[in-house]
Amino acid sequence: MSPEFCNGWRIARYLDNALAGDELRGVSEPLPELGKGQLLLETCLLSLDASNLLWLSEKRDYLPQLQVGELMRGNVIAKVVESRHPDFALGDYVMSLQSWADYKVVSGDELLNDGFTLRFSPHTDIPLDAYMGTLGLTAWSAHIGLMTVGRLQAGQRVLISGAAGATGLMAAQLAKAAGAQVFGIAGGSRKCEFLTERLGLDGAVDYRASRDLTADIREMIPDGVELFFDNVGGEILDAVLPTMTIGGCIVASGSVSQYGKQDSYGVKNLPLVTLHRLRMEGFLILDHMAEVPAILQQLEQWFLAGKLVNQNQLFHGLENAPKALATLAECGNTGKLAVYVGKYSPTP
Repeated sequence: MSPEFCNGWRIARYLDNALAGDELRGVSEPLPELGKGQLLLETCLLSLDASNLLWLSEKRDYLPQLQVGELMRGNVIAKVVESRHPDFALGDYVMSLQSWADYKVVSGDELLNDGFTLRFSPHTDIPLDAYMGTLGLTAWSAHIGLMTVGRLQAGQRVLISGAAGATGLMAAQLAKAAGAQVFGIAGGSRKCEFLTERLGLDGAVDYRASRDLTADIREMIPDGVELFFDNVGGEILDAVLPTMTIGGCIVASGSVSQYGKQDSYGVKNLPLVTLHRLRMEGFLILDHMAEVPAILQQLEQWFLAGKLVNQNQLFHGLENAPKALATLAECGNTGKLAVYVGKYSPTP
């Protein structure tokens, strides 16, 4: 029997520098009747990403600005539970950018043409939440950033900021698998120990405990950083720039330190991009979706072979999505943050 209502989270107010906890309000609303060409999606998992903080702010983004009163959005894994579209069958799974709600009526044609949604068949030997982190959007971003944008070569000295976060953790694993020397920047001794002891990184520095991050990076990587995979921006980027080798590369994957801030940090060492003849390039995964099916297939093979660590921090129940968001804002996670929704939640 089809559900008559959906539960979700709407934006109550925009983020003002720091998350206060009252930016979202829970709602229960009637679902529209399914029309021709439409699907009913049941959300299985919500992904928590730095972009969620960006979408809660009033800053312009690569997507249309969410307005106060609209449903919060994010990356989700959802299952088709009703279909009036010829190209979607009951039981199909999609990874898509959708509202924070347990059910949603969507246009099948829009999913096919939005340039972002991916239909996939979860492997029976792989937990569904692995498709959020180790095999999901963050892994695709790490792969594209390192291999396509960064042109990673075996033996290179690679530094990753936010290395214990979802994208950073995958970038670290993929760079190690490619034969690079890999170093990380993370917040807290526990995260740094995880990076070196569990993932086998060649070194990690705790930026929170550091009095001179540039000096600490130079001590850790005395021959200089050849490829910097940056998820953080701001002061971290400023500290890394003097440690880059001549002709090095900076992959700008994100700038989480600046999301939700009214006044952005001005990078003081930016002239070193010219002096060190650096190549600095940003990217969006939306521009590389045609490459994703092949990347996903390779990642699944590595996962099943035990070559990838599935490090997720999971919440259970849509009602706990704001708690997961708070953990993200506090940088309290090691690995991917995700929320299992409804019956898809395994026993915690």
